[in-house]
Amino acid sequence: MRFFVPAFLTMFLLVPLAGLSAHAQTDGGEASSVETPSDPLDAMYRKLSRTRDPDLAAVFAKDIDDYLDRSPSATVSLLIKWSDEAEADGRTAAALDFLSEAIALRPDEPAAYRKRAVIHYTHGDFNRAMDDIGSALKLEPRDFGGLGLMATILDRTGRPEAALQVWRRYLDFYPADRDVGAYVDNTENDLAGRRL
Repeated sequence: MRFFVPAFLTMFLLVPLAGLSAHAQTDGGEASSVETPSDPLDAMYRKLSRTRDPDLAAVFAKDIDDYLDRSPSATVSLLIKWSDEAEADGRTAAALDFLSEAIALRPDEPAAYRKRAVIHYTHGDFNRAMDDIGSALKLEPRDFGGLGLMATILDRTGRPEAALQVWRRYLDFYPADRDVGAYVDNTENDLAGRRL
């Protein structure tokens, strides 16, 4: 069986948060991750969905991914940073503990769920990865990195039709991802051939 991991998803899995968010605030005056009409994320997604140039789209996609990996909470940002460091040092249990603490503090933010899902995926715990990606997608349904991870897990667990539906949703937000577009086309043809 073949598995597809697009270039962007590789970045989602491998690039840790570089440091504390420049936009982190003290815990007393934290901003909510709930979207408002002036939410910069809306503008970023609009640019990404309208861009057909794959190179420019990759820049927009990275900006969105970086934005989603941040928290307005200085405490949560620090816990995520410590988690990244622990995972890099091979201390997976500590990394997961830091992220669980971040989620307990701010369950309304996708950043820690996204990070924890990646760790679970990397270590082969697809069920927990899917739970965390599901939580992150409830908070930010346009998270194409999360959608890509979900589709990859569905494909790896023998559910190509479900994976295809998720990849199509991914393309709604990131249409310039040619690798995913080609994969969707090929998979549709393969599945159509099997039905004949």
